[in-house]
Amino acid sequence: MTSRKWFPDAREARHAMITKTAAFMAVENNRTAIGFASQTPYGMWYDTDYVPPQTAYLSAYQTWDNPATGTQLAFDNLKDAEKAFFPVYREFYGMVKSSVLVSDASLEAMDFPPRPAGGHTPHPVDKYFIDLIVKPLGNLVLSVAFVNRDTGKSIIPYFLTGAVIYYAVSDTPVTNQNDLTFSRLASRSPFELIFSPEDRGKTVYLAARWQNRRGELGPWSEIVEVIIP
Repeated sequence: MTSRKWFPDAREARHAMITKTAAFMAVENNRTAIGFASQTPYGMWYDTDYVPPQTAYLSAYQTWDNPATGTQLAFDNLKDAEKAFFPVYREFYGMVKSSVLVSDASLEAMDFPPRPAGGHTPHPVDKYFIDLIVKPLGNLVLSVAFVNRDTGKSIIPYFLTGAVIYYAVSDTPVTNQNDLTFSRLASRSPFELIFSPEDRGKTVYLAARWQNRRGELGPWSEIVEVIIP
């Protein structure tokens, strides 16, 4: 069973840890050094899935911690923000502690504990195949679900961070996955892709690969093509 003792029980101590992590990640050079630069799959996950609930949590905590605004409603809002953000914070910790790009010094700077001596053998990702199921939701939005090809299940194995979704809008058929120029890291299935109004009615081509916590990628899925609604 995975221990969560690294995350304090006391609300004030948790907030101090999160604040220190936020300060580290606010420095662009730090983000780049640990593999979370804004245009990387990790960086896009961080900006899209992590930053919004973090911002909501920090704002809710500040309101609750201020004697002038620390009402029961503020406390209820803080608990809701914690419920939304803490699972994402734990996911982020799992990503950085398993990454070869993140040193123990960087972990300490984020107020995370160092890795235990001895390390462990990472799970391989090269034998895990993935399938995509893409459906138009309407108004420029596509639902992108991904499943394990062997099991047919969308549950992401614990040693994987998720699926990297690659895509390109093209007037000509795309037959090589390497020609899919955009990518997003999806940590849950289904994942929603939102397109620009000028792309309405055009064809988008998509494929995916599993990614483990070391940033290693699995085999490609088949390319799927869908009309953008």
